[in-house]
Amino acid sequence: MGLRCLVIDDDPLIGDLIKHFCSKTDLVDFCIQAENASDGLKLLTAGGLDLIFLDYNLPDMKGQEFLELMQTELPVIMVTSESDFAAKSYEYKQVVDFLVKPLSFDRFMKALGRMETQRAETSKTQTKEKTIFIKDGLKLVRINFDDVLYIKSEGNYANFVQEQSQTMNLISMKELEEKLPVEFIRVHRSFIVNIKKIQVILQDDIVIKDKQIPIGEKYKAELLNRIQEL
Repeated sequence: MGLRCLVIDDDPLIGDLIKHFCSKTDLVDFCIQAENASDGLKLLTAGGLDLIFLDYNLPDMKGQEFLELMQTELPVIMVTSESDFAAKSYEYKQVVDFLVKPLSFDRFMKALGRMETQRAETSKTQTKEKTIFIKDGLKLVRINFDDVLYIKSEGNYANFVQEQSQTMNLISMKELEEKLPVEFIRVHRSFIVNIKKIQVILQDDIVIKDKQIPIGEKYKAELLNRIQEL
């Protein structure tokens, strides 16, 4: 499946050029454009995107500010006439590369190549074990991830909730996010859920086995984006 791209640039010539570049490669399925940061943020909430081409100098805010406001970890290729921003851009984990104006197709393709390399590495990382042994009191318990409905943070512990049982483990949610397979997603500072177990998504809650789990505002966009990919 090719990339689904969003171009955020107030210069229609740059936007058209990037869309033209996208049309010349099989790596991209489609490309849409927003002319300011506000419209770009709205399009992101709808989900279904894989990559953002982001202008550094937008009329309503700097691209740097946009990166800080993004509620998703979608990869970003910066588009800028300020080469000084190049080094600073890598402080943001979303940024995979940058294009300095005037744009060239060869440099554009190099940036997409880096994006594809990152996708391949992410895919490898996501191919993780389907079970984990966790310490529960004095014993080690095997947890099958396919059986886990959701995980709830309870102080310094994580509670693995399954249909017939619950198992507590001394581990942080941040550590868990690095260990869990791709079907798990953080939806709240206190909850990680198994996407396959979601029955209903409401405005501010998820329903799993009649349990309502809150959705934190900062996690909504990424959740909707992941749901679109199923």
